[in-house]
Amino acid sequence: MSDDTYSQLQHALKTMFSNANQDEKLKASHFLESFQKSQQAWEVVHTILAADQATDIQFLLFAAQTLRSKITYDLSQFPASNLVQLKDSVITLLIKYSLAPHRLIRSQLCIALSHLSVQYLEWDNAFSEIVNKLSSSVVCLLDFLRVLPEELDDLKKFSLSDAEFNVRCQALITENVEQVLLMLQGLCEQGDHASLILDCLNNWIKEGSIEQILQIAPLTNVIFQSLTNDNTFDSGIECLVTIIKETRDIDNYQIIDALFSQLLQLHEFMVKNPSKREDPETFESLTRLFVEASEAWNVLIVKNPKHFKPLVEILLESCKYDQDLDIVRYTFNFWDMLKQLITLPKFQESKQELSSCFESLISIIIKQLTYPIGVDDHDLFEGDKEQEDKFKEFRYEMGDVLKNCCSVLGATKALSIPFQQIQQIISNPENSSSNWQNLESALFSMRTMAKEVPTKERTILPSIMSYLVQLPEHPKIRYSATLVLGRYTEWTSKNPQFLQPQLNYIIKGFEIVGQSSDQKSSKDIIMATSRALMYFCQDCSSLLVEYLEQLYMLYGQIKDQLDVVSHYELVDGLAHVINQLPMENLYKTTEMFINPTLEILNEYLEGKRNNDEHLADNVEVITTFFKVLRCNDFEKPAYPVATLFIDRVWPVVSQLLVKSGASILVSERLLKLIKAAVQSFSTYLLSILGDLATLLHQGFKQYNYGCYLWVSGILIREYGDEYTSDDIKESVYQFGLSQCASFFETVFTKYAHNQAEIKTIPDVVADYYRMVGDLLMFYPLRFTADVDLMGSTLKVSILTLSIVNEIEPLVTCLHFLIDLLSWGLPHPPVSFFDENPEIPRRAIQQFVVSDNHGAQLLREVVNGVIFKFHHDIQQDANDVILKILLVTPDQTVSLQWLSEVAKTLPNVNEHEIVKLVNIVSVALPNKDNRRVRSALKDFISWYCRKNVTPRSEF
Repeated sequence: MSDDTYSQLQHALKTMFSNANQDEKLKASHFLESFQKSQQAWEVVHTILAADQATDIQFLLFAAQTLRSKITYDLSQFPASNLVQLKDSVITLLIKYSLAPHRLIRSQLCIALSHLSVQYLEWDNAFSEIVNKLSSSVVCLLDFLRVLPEELDDLKKFSLSDAEFNVRCQALITENVEQVLLMLQGLCEQGDHASLILDCLNNWIKEGSIEQILQIAPLTNVIFQSLTNDNTFDSGIECLVTIIKETRDIDNYQIIDALFSQLLQLHEFMVKNPSKREDPETFESLTRLFVEASEAWNVLIVKNPKHFKPLVEILLESCKYDQDLDIVRYTFNFWDMLKQLITLPKFQESKQELSSCFESLISIIIKQLTYPIGVDDHDLFEGDKEQEDKFKEFRYEMGDVLKNCCSVLGATKALSIPFQQIQQIISNPENSSSNWQNLESALFSMRTMAKEVPTKERTILPSIMSYLVQLPEHPKIRYSATLVLGRYTEWTSKNPQFLQPQLNYIIKGFEIVGQSSDQKSSKDIIMATSRALMYFCQDCSSLLVEYLEQLYMLYGQIKDQLDVVSHYELVDGLAHVINQLPMENLYKTTEMFINPTLEILNEYLEGKRNNDEHLADNVEVITTFFKVLRCNDFEKPAYPVATLFIDRVWPVVSQLLVKSGASILVSERLLKLIKAAVQSFSTYLLSILGDLATLLHQGFKQYNYGCYLWVSGILIREYGDEYTSDDIKESVYQFGLSQCASFFETVFTKYAHNQAEIKTIPDVVADYYRMVGDLLMFYPLRFTADVDLMGSTLKVSILTLSIVNEIEPLVTCLHFLIDLLSWGLPHPPVSFFDENPEIPRRAIQQFVVSDNHGAQLLREVVNGVIFKFHHDIQQDANDVILKILLVTPDQTVSLQWLSEVAKTLPNVNEHEIVKLVNIVSVALPNKDNRRVRSALKDFISWYCRKNVTPRSEF
């Protein structure tokens, strides 16, 4: 190793661990990664690790990490004739670093030795040789034995065939389980290295029989003794957790009962030594252990509830822990598992036995739901925003536990617990509404349990509903009570005698807000009141028709006080009530409700107002009305609300687009309104369909906003189906082609000088693929016959896959390509046809092979998966790759493409390419698509780990 290389490595490492700027660190990182992949790294790292003089620990660790990565990924670089020398060298280095300060270096060398023992196929008796040579250092031996099963748990870590990997696993793990257990037993009897023994045992438990392991007294003794010793507690817990996991699959109830008894003794010991449980980490570990046991034995708990009830009660104690709510969260999955079983008819007796636990759980959860009591109601967490957000998130997770409790106990018993708490608080004169936290938590619990309460409940809900509207006035209590009423609107619809007092209570919320000077509380109450009124209008719409005039007056009084979200929610509710009117009243009533908003829009047309955001918000109000007031019967000659849209709304919308369409916000909201109208009124808008299409075409030509393409797709979808005439369908298809042509003009003409600028319009690209996907869906025969259209779309697709970075346009592009290629396969992507028509099948197959289209697309998708695409879209990309391979008429051609694409990758191993192509060549003709996917995924994952993903973290 030259001094220059040595100094460069040291300088780069010092840079990574210094306060150097980001550019310098990036440069150093690239140098180190490049070095790790180089041929010279083999000799350099051996020299560093074998040196006798003292060396910086970070430098040694980097050398060990590099040796590990070289053995894992680059063993093919090493001459086969020198592998014996390599394995001897690694073992010697491992022994050299046996002292405690070198633990991290030793771990890397153990991993390196494990990987070498797997991949060095000619190394017979590897396990015996390693154990014999490491027997002089118990620490090194235990570290290696700990690492070995961990590293052999996944074939994908290695570039081996299934058969090769299985043979090595058999030789290194399966055949040696008994020997390892005997070694560990012997070491236990010596009384040293308890933590290392436990860590090692933990990784070998799942390799053998759990019954066999638990019959070795020295091992079981050291496990349970470790739990009373602070130095070995963590290792003991991990080991016992693994043992309990393994008992899920055994029928030896004597072993389970023995473990259960030991757990109860452990709990008793901890109760008698409370100082040990004061440490949050210790309490967390114990909770995790008891939860693991409860989940593993949940069926046994239900079958024998009296016997196992103490374990459930231990978890109840854990739920009371208030120092760290994440610890309480550990129990949530168990309560759900238990609920699913004991609610089955055959476990009725178990449900009765364990009901008291669920009753206690409700009380515990309500206490945990309670906000802290502080001086400032608007800053209960003293400025700790992170803690506040965490608490709020946790409250909603606890809501699921309360639903489980309600499901087990029944609505009446479950609701009675928070109701009694509310009554006790109100009846106690020492309590006042100023200390609202306890009331709020009980109300919150009622709200979360609402989904589990049947509408036929008549025992306790009438009392609750009568009581809620009489609670003392306080902003937080009103907010919570209002939301509770909003959750039970389905029940109210079946019990209309409670509608009037509830409606009065909710409407009074708007009055109180007008009188309050507390803006934060007022905003919360408005939000709650609007949402609750929306739910009332949705679920009790037929009952509220007689209140429509009162609701109209209310709407006129409060709409200007509402924030936009509350306004939309209230309008949504009102529209549901309007929808219950007789057909002859729909036009005038809807007009009456939207008139104030139309007047505002006209003021924008007349130039009296100039605020794009306010304009867009008012357009959204009308959109909300029309979304709800959709037509459900298209057999009648006319639909009044559609007529209203044509008469009153369409003229305003079309003029606003001309006047203010340059604002992307305004264009998007107006087109969202058009979309709602088209989807709600469909064929009732045929009289303005031509004007709609013209407006969309001219709008995109003028502004190049994606929303014009998005709504164009809605038009294609709505009027391109079998329910419209041939003339309309033809016009719609030609409209779709004209929009495609406009998009191509944007990409190929506007950005002709620099097509990389397509990445500046990701939303337009995404909306194009949505639209063209609809065009393909409704006109597959014509689309697949248009070679020019497919060619231009493929050209855009290759640009998108190679240049655009945002997920949405990439996903829509890949989804379109999947659909397009599917037309070349036996089964079409839509249900219009039982099997794929011959004409589009041939057209797609010919298109893929012509001008090497398939090879071009395959190259872009493979490169994207490896170097560019986000993990979330790789499944879609793999689907495209598979379909290219399947749709190509001559599979030798597609295999040739695959091989050529793989060979273009930098630093690819020929052996890996041959392995991929061989697997795919066998799987394709056998229609084993799962095997093809798996081979592609394995090849790409291995290549990425070897060449793309950083091999070390600095």
